[in-house]
This record gives sequence, structure tokens and C-alpha cells, in this order.
Amino acid sequence: MRSVLMVLGLCVLVLSPFPVAFSERCHPHDKKVLLQFKKELNNPYFLASWNPEEDCCTWYCVKCDDKTHRIYDVFLVSSYPDTNLSGQIPPSVGDLPYLESLTFHKLPNLVGPIQPTIAKLTKLKYLLITNTGISGPIPDFLAQLKNLELIKLSSNSLSGSIPSSLSQLPNLESLQLDRNKLTGPIPASFGSFKKPGPDLILSKNQLSGPIPASLGNLDPERLDFSRNKLVGDASVLFGSKKKIQVLDLSRNQFSFDLSRLTFPKESLIWLDLNHNNIYGSIPVALTKVQNLQQFNVSYNPQLKGQIPQGGELQRFDQYAYFHTKLCGSPLPPCPK
Repeated sequence: MRSVLMVLGLCVLVLSPFPVAFSERCHPHDKKVLLQFKKELNNPYFLASWNPEEDCCTWYCVKCDDKTHRIYDVFLVSSYPDTNLSGQIPPSVGDLPYLESLTFHKLPNLVGPIQPTIAKLTKLKYLLITNTGISGPIPDFLAQLKNLELIKLSSNSLSGSIPSSLSQLPNLESLQLDRNKLTGPIPASFGSFKKPGPDLILSKNQLSGPIPASLGNLDPERLDFSRNKLVGDASVLFGSKKKIQVLDLSRNQFSFDLSRLTFPKESLIWLDLNHNNIYGSIPVALTKVQNLQQFNVSYNPQLKGQIPQGGELQRFDQYAYFHTKLCGSPLPPCPK
């Protein structure tokens, strides 16, 4: 599965036994900004290594380029329940012009909106703000950061609609907005993403409305729209020529005829359609899917007929077909 490869460093409080380096590699501008950054976060103790007497290229939670010695990665990741880090994302983060990756993870006392000065980080490729207390809307200014490959804003308190302008990001490979309080529709503009389009992980929000027909133009490896309030026909997401691996539409209000659909034989490994209003029967084409590891059509009360025999469909237990009008193995035989 295509994915953006990220290495998240773990910030821990460590007192170095080594002497201060004789020559400092860290650029003085970056060092000044990082010290201001620390101050704006109320000097949390897990950034104790950010000592003005030491080379900032040796500090925890930052990475320095070997050639330019500029800071290109800031990753604040805590393994402790109480980090004494509090406040908003520091405005000074926008003054690190060579920053390519910015991560805030497991920082529940990090609050407020996504910092507007992030718009100045024109080299940014990876933006990860996860498991924090940030709130407010997803800002339109993210569309200005044309180098973005990954936007991961999972498990926060973000609200409002998804900006349609994000479709203007030419290099985006993954958009992960799950576990927030987002409302409104999936933007129709997302169909204009450069093919194959980014993985779209939008689960566990309050999104509503139909799937835009334009999404049929895309062919990402992963689409997860589960646990929202989406309605209507999602059949544009299916097709035998697509390369999708994971398709999760569960716990919505989708209504379409499953029997008419075709599926990629080689790539599809996960198909979850439970708790919808899907009707028709299970098509024989699903027996041709070679590597199906997860399959669930339960709680679709209008789904009926015999479960086709063969392929992977009998590997799944009765709970994959529960609360339907289906019959045949692994359910009881169909009435004669």
C-alpha cells in the first residue's frame, strides 16, 4: 500500500553526559526561533534539551540538515499523559523557512486553531497534528502549501466543513481528517485531484450529503468514509479496473444496488459496507477477488439472495452477513 513514510521521534527528557560541541552547526536564526517556540509553549519540561548553551542540531524533537544545518523537522511527540505543555501552536513556527515536516502528537493541552503562520512554510511536505485539543476549522491557507504530501489532522476537535480548496494541492498523497467534528459534504472539487488522487480518510465525523459523482474519477488505494451521515449512491467508487485496496463505507445511510457492481480482482483487500441501506444481492464477481481479508455487509436489511459460493466469501463468519435477508453458507441454507 502506497503511503507516506514518516519517522516520528519520541521526545524524552534526557540529560546528555557529553560536553558541548566546540563548533555549533545550528543556524543562529533557527536557534532563536526554536527558543521562542519553547517559550510560547510555556517551557515544557520535555523540551529541557533545548538549552541555549548547546547546539540546536543536537536537541531532541528537531532535525537539522547535514549540509545546510537548517532545521527541517520539528516533531513534538509525547509518551507521557502530562507533559506540562500547554497553549496554542506557537506563532514562531512560521519563522522556520526550511521546515519540511511538522508534527504535534499526543498533546491534549495544545489548544486553539491551526496556527495561521503555518502558511509561511512553503517547503512543508508533512503536516501532522493528531491527538491534541486543537479546534476550529481546517484553514483554507493549507491549499497554498503546494509541496504538501501528507495532511494528517486526526483525533482533534476540528469543526466546520472540509475546504474544497485542498483539491489544489498537486502533490497530496494522503488526507487524514478522521475523528473530528467536521460537518457538511465531501467537496465535489475532490474529483479534480491529480490522478490517482490521495487516500481520503474522513471517518468518524458528521459529514452529510451524497458522494460527489466526480470522485469516480479518482483511484486512490484507500477510501474510508465510515461513521458519518452520508447518503445516496456510492457506486461510483467501485469498478473492476480500479486499484483500490481499502474501501470502508460502513455506518452511513448509503443506498445502492450491490448486485450491479464490479470489483478489482487483485488489489481489493478490505470492503466494509455494514450498517447502510444497500439492496440487491451479492454479485458473483466478488468471488473473483483474490485477496479479500475483511468483508462485511451486515445490517443491510434489504440485501437478499444466496451468498455466492467460492472465492473468499465463505471465509467470513455469519456476523459479516448478520441482519440481512441473505442465505447460504456461512448462513443457513436458502429455502427451496
